[in-house]
Amino acid sequence: VLGTAALVAALLGAGHFLEATAQAPARADLIFALGGDNGARADRVLELYRKGLAPKVLLGAEGAHSKTRAAYLSWRARYLMDEGIPEKAMLYDRSSVSSWDEAVITLALMRAMKLDRVLVVSDPPHMRRLSWVWGKVFAGSGKEFTLVASDMEDWDAGHWWRLSSNAQFVFAEYIKLAYYL
Repeated sequence: VLGTAALVAALLGAGHFLEATAQAPARADLIFALGGDNGARADRVLELYRKGLAPKVLLGAEGAHSKTRAAYLSWRARYLMDEGIPEKAMLYDRSSVSSWDEAVITLALMRAMKLDRVLVVSDPPHMRRLSWVWGKVFAGSGKEFTLVASDMEDWDAGHWWRLSSNAQFVFAEYIKLAYYL
């Protein structure tokens, strides 16, 4: 009975566990919108930029197909520039295909540009895995990152199973987290 109760409690809290490592945004040198955006990450980047929290924006790519990747970067960049972020403030990650790649490439960019802190923007259920990945990559580097959650449409950590899209995200994140660990 206790085992069943623990399993039910773990399932009910799965969404909260995944998003628990999100942090409040702080002043930084760079804002990075990870790949995989449906618009919520770009909106959060715009909000952070308008608050003056960082002067540069890095947009992540996704997938291995070069034509798709270019189009993906293009729509977010166009949206952000149309909303007032200057083109000269925009940087692009054209080669990452995973969260690990994004962290490695960002750290290399920060070293090259002599930047100290990055705000990493992604969806709430992505935070736990990002915390682990970015923590591993940035360990001992002297560089800092802050995980900032987007306002993911329809995300409800307490009732993640009610929408199939949220349930798929949660299950996928647990599989990815196990893989990374």
